[in-house]
Amino acid sequence: MFLEKLAALDRWLFHALNERAVNPFLDALMPFVTESHNFTVLLIAVWLLLFWKAGKRGRVVALATLAVIAASDQLSAHVLKPLFSRQRPPYTLENVRLLVDTTRSFSFPSVHASNTFAVASFVSSFYGRFAWPLYAVACLVAYSRIYVGVHFPSDVLAGAAVGLVIGLGAAW
Repeated sequence: MFLEKLAALDRWLFHALNERAVNPFLDALMPFVTESHNFTVLLIAVWLLLFWKAGKRGRVVALATLAVIAASDQLSAHVLKPLFSRQRPPYTLENVRLLVDTTRSFSFPSVHASNTFAVASFVSSFYGRFAWPLYAVACLVAYSRIYVGVHFPSDVLAGAAVGLVIGLGAAW
């Protein structure tokens, strides 16, 4: 009974965020935000800056960030997704506003949310002054996954939780 109510809340919240809380600006922005390849050059530049300009600590954090991303990505995509086998919203719900192409890969948890929250929590553990922008980007990416129609809210919350545990655990 509790799980049914939780699933109903998840579907209701998905519809609220995907169908009703929309506007033309977000319709243009969110597909851009959700596509990680749009930020490849910027991410590489930031990583190189951290590696070359932030001293020994920066090099350690930069290299360890790669391991954090790998751990988050592999756990989310190759262990948890097959374990839960949850279908994405366009395959289980009607009236989904799908703003990007989707795959048949499973939905739970969101790898985008997991990876961005892993990086945000790990890097901000060493560079606290960047915590706010790092978490803001992670939240924006996570929200974009619901807005564009490819994840349920619980998918991104679970992904965020996985990322936080991996990032903070690695920092510890």
